[in-house]
Amino acid sequence: TDPRGFGHICISVPDIVAACERFEALGCDFQKRLTDGRMKSLAFIKDPDAYWVEIIQPAPL
Repeated sequence: TDPRGFGHICISVPDIVAACERFEALGCDFQKRLTDGRMKSLAFIKDPDAYWVEIIQPAPL
């Protein structure tokens, strides 16, 4: 079989809106913005090697 490696990694941030604004200002390539699709609570950016990085904000306990 073809080796696949991992699909993506995920990072948790305290303020997802602020984080996405920062990634936008830095020129990051978004795969999915907060406003895209039905899942408005997460975003995906691509790293320099085109791996997807999921950005989430944990719910308060």
